[in-house]
Amino acid sequence: MRTPITQKIAVLTLVVLPLLAMVTGIVLLWNQYVFWTDIALLLSLYVLCALGVTIGFHRMLTHEGFHAPDWLRGLFLILGVMAFEGTPLTWAATHTKHHAHSDEDEDPHSPLHGFWHAHLGWLFERDNFATAEEYAPHLLKDKVVLFVDKWAWVWMVISLAVPFAIGGWTGLLWGGAIRIFFTTHITWSVNSVCHTFGKRAFETTDASRNEWVIGLIGLGEGWHNNHHAFPRNAFHGMRWWQFDLSGLLIRFFERIGLVWEVQRVSREVEIAQRERALKTVVSLQDLRREWGEALELAQQQLSSSFWATVTPAAESLWQTRLRAEARLTEMQSAWQSASHYKKQRLQVWVMETRQIIADLQAMLARETTGN
Repeated sequence: MRTPITQKIAVLTLVVLPLLAMVTGIVLLWNQYVFWTDIALLLSLYVLCALGVTIGFHRMLTHEGFHAPDWLRGLFLILGVMAFEGTPLTWAATHTKHHAHSDEDEDPHSPLHGFWHAHLGWLFERDNFATAEEYAPHLLKDKVVLFVDKWAWVWMVISLAVPFAIGGWTGLLWGGAIRIFFTTHITWSVNSVCHTFGKRAFETTDASRNEWVIGLIGLGEGWHNNHHAFPRNAFHGMRWWQFDLSGLLIRFFERIGLVWEVQRVSREVEIAQRERALKTVVSLQDLRREWGEALELAQQQLSSSFWATVTPAAESLWQTRLRAEARLTEMQSAWQSASHYKKQRLQVWVMETRQIIADLQAMLARETTGN
């Protein structure tokens, strides 16, 4: 689907203006033309809006890591919209799509398509954004979500009006544009950095990693491998030393009775996940090896004396050879980067490769017998 020019302009605006604001802020800081009010606005609004994403959009709305009263749900979702990362419906649907196809071709923001793509390049293609109708239909019946979503532009304006009212133009610069720069790029870093760098505490069928720097500045979102291993877990920091401000706040709200049915991972569940993951990894390795052997056999078929001598004069055979070569080249490329593909995808590719082999053998037999 063609991406509208209006979307590209909107994304460029979201990327470029905060970047220019950041450069301006550095110049002002260098010249000591920054007020404590500006820094206070930056820090306070960053934390509030980031929590709207980490707690509201992510752990509460998308993964249903806990339940809360409507007024608190609405508050967190409004703060999430103020972060300028999209509306609740679009954010939740797109993130659900990410988990459904993590580090596969359909993943909206996988580093398999390049680090730049994972960070912000994906924003320029409409197809990368999922619809609630497909990935989060239950949210279309949620009155709180629909209300916040409908008036998203109002919450965005308020998030800029408040720092301007308090700090004037410099307040708008630091508490508005520069704050947006930090919130968006730190969230985008979870997509790019945390699928490229860091450590893996758990085996998963994707490239998710724990990166402590993003865990610190991203209010707990950097413990991304933990999250992919246990998506519904409300606490991404699963060890005492994994700082997770979002998780600490959820724990506090639970203690005072503001949230309930908080999802946790017991020691038994963690051990069971490791055992299942190990079996899954072995199974995927076997499938990948089987696929590689099938690809090698298909290439041998095409390199045989019969197919190697086929010319354009034999139009049917020539077209068959070209189609097989093109598809096998695509699949060979996919095989080389298939370390995180899901079992169903690998099975489909094995079957397709074997079908190519069967078709080549069948056509060879017909030509040999003259039928």
